[in-house]
Parts: sequence; structure tokens; C-alpha cells
Amino acid sequence: MAYGKGANRTIADSITPATVLDPGVFGGNVRCIIDTYTGTTAEVGDTLTVKMGPELPKGTRVLWVSMMCGATGVTADVGDAEDTNRYLDAAAASAITSTGDVATGLAYEVDMTTAATPDNQILVTWSAAVAAVSNTLVVLYTVE
Repeated sequence: MAYGKGANRTIADSITPATVLDPGVFGGNVRCIIDTYTGTTAEVGDTLTVKMGPELPKGTRVLWVSMMCGATGVTADVGDAEDTNRYLDAAAASAITSTGDVATGLAYEVDMTTAATPDNQILVTWSAAVAAVSNTLVVLYTVE
């Protein structure tokens, strides 16, 4: 049986001072954020954006995003100010039970390149108000 090697496995097998890997991408510790938001009847408007969890440190790599919500008739984007749907895009709230499809944001590294649109705060943007509906967001990430 033939075996290949991933890019970082190849580097690790013949490490040099110039190719030291960031611990967050090879052997990093996984951390999590769990946050819950319950909408109120006072929310009105076309969209609602909610800050979830703490600000992430520069260098964080987001590994997985999951959200649970029982709302109907609305969709949710999960991202940040730089890219509002970086992790989840127009997910139907009634169908969100454990969505981890972060194909566009998988292993995204928080870089804070533009102060006006920070990428270190996870935002959930709803297509409409989610009055009296509770939703829970879980984010797994690594930072070393």
C-alpha cells in the first residue's frame, strides 16, 4: 500500500528553523465558544445582527460552527463584519439543528487586517426579527 503525506506532515517530518509550523495548525488545543441568544418582541426591521461570544484573538483558526434554532420563516448567516456569511450562509433556521458546513470558512485565520470591519467577532445575522426564539451557537477554534 502506498502512502502520501499532507503538506504539514511533510514539513513536520523534516522540520527546519525556516519551516516551523504554527502550533494552531499542527497539534493545537481546541477551544470552544457556546453562546445563546433569545429574541424579543421589541426587535423589528428587515435584519437583526447579534454579537455572539467573545472577541477572538488574532491568529485564531475557526474549525467548526454549529447552531440550533427553532425559528421558522427566517434564515441566518454566521460570519463577522468583514464577511457576514463566512461560516454559514442563508441557513434556514427551522432546519438548523447541527450545521457544521463551514466550507468557505474552514480553518479561517482571524487576521484583523481592516479595523473598520473586524473579523474577530462572530456575528449571527438573521433575515428578520426572531422574537421570543432562542438559538444557541457553538464555535470550535484553535489559537496558540
